[in-house]
Amino acid sequence: MSRFVSLAVMCSLAFPAMALAQDDVVGEEVEVEKVAEPTKPAIDDVPPPKVAADDMEAEYAGEAGDESHPFLDGLTWQIMASAFYNFNGYRVSGPYNDLDPNPAERSAYPYTNYMGFGLNFVGGMASYTGDKWGVTVDLRWGTAAPLLTPLVPVKQGYVSYFPIEKLSIDFGFFDTIFGAEVADEWENANYTRGALYFLRQPFNHLGVRMGAELADRVGFTFMLTNGGVLGGTPIDDNQVPAVGWQFAFAPTDDIGLYIGGNHAPNGNNGNKDWESFFDLVLTVNVEWFTLIVNGDYQVDGNGENTDAMGDVIATGTIFQYGGSIAFIFDVADDWAIGVRGEHLSGNDNYRDFGDPDNSFGFLWTGTLTIRYMPVEYLVLSLEGRVEGAGEDIYFTRSSSPDPGTGILQPNEKIYGAVILGVSGHIGN
Repeated sequence: MSRFVSLAVMCSLAFPAMALAQDDVVGEEVEVEKVAEPTKPAIDDVPPPKVAADDMEAEYAGEAGDESHPFLDGLTWQIMASAFYNFNGYRVSGPYNDLDPNPAERSAYPYTNYMGFGLNFVGGMASYTGDKWGVTVDLRWGTAAPLLTPLVPVKQGYVSYFPIEKLSIDFGFFDTIFGAEVADEWENANYTRGALYFLRQPFNHLGVRMGAELADRVGFTFMLTNGGVLGGTPIDDNQVPAVGWQFAFAPTDDIGLYIGGNHAPNGNNGNKDWESFFDLVLTVNVEWFTLIVNGDYQVDGNGENTDAMGDVIATGTIFQYGGSIAFIFDVADDWAIGVRGEHLSGNDNYRDFGDPDNSFGFLWTGTLTIRYMPVEYLVLSLEGRVEGAGEDIYFTRSSSPDPGTGILQPNEKIYGAVILGVSGHIGN
């Protein structure tokens, strides 16, 4: 909408395309630019600033007895569904390694925990923006919904207040401001999200968020949310809020730079042990080509290793990191190719503070995605994904349980799969 001159729009000019298609033009031929249209920045869900009530009245002024509904002008909506078929030569149903040294504690695979057909997401979003306030409701169901949000089916739900023109304040549960990938897969380079997205970054936060436009090409976001640098809900024994921030820079319309962090106690030492998370995103867009770089670093200066009885047996600095680089090539009006590579690891303390016998060492991934949009709002993805680690962390048909615990043990360092994804979305 023409009124959307907010910080989110300012930054979105600098956040190059990770989307293959957007919903701005209905009934027009899809052009090359539609395949690589810029997505929203990391502060993608900060609503626009206030809309002057007199402008709305003038726009909808009609003859006497006119039944126009000016509130509809502030309504944004979307419905979507994303399904897939997952195939690999040896994997069976079971947990996917999230780098927890205990196989029993590892979470499900980032988008499915089984082969064959699946429905990872289905849902919709509705957002109303008025003169001084707004409300957003975003719901998701499907096999991946429990991995995305602790409040299933609520992906987002918050109320917004616009005290002045270039400032918005959100109260509630909202998507994270960090990272280069988002839950809606058609806005990313690839169909599946990366290991960096699932293992090193928060998904969402519960609290208050402020977005401000500091200058024409500079934005700032501040958050005060529930404890824990990785967002979501408070961790055990942690009642101290996390403090998050991000600066967004758009030196040109084709370059975006986002630098931010989140800081919170981890519950140890009476909430005196603080962890810090830092995130950097760089995007560059040149006509048919888009580059997306994302890096994360998390550090705990007083990490603890405990034995089976809970007694501390070692302390020291723990840090973990991860990086990804992705490319999007718009090869034709309706075709695009996405490539992503990642590497995740940490220092010796991070790897050894778990069970040394189950230390993963490092993790890498490589993903190639071919996408075709036969009609507007429909995206077909054919993807090959391979990943590996320094130790056995993946499960195969020959995986066997531990004789003492009965826990299924991983027995492979390399994992590969082919995924066919189909996504449909429509909205204004």
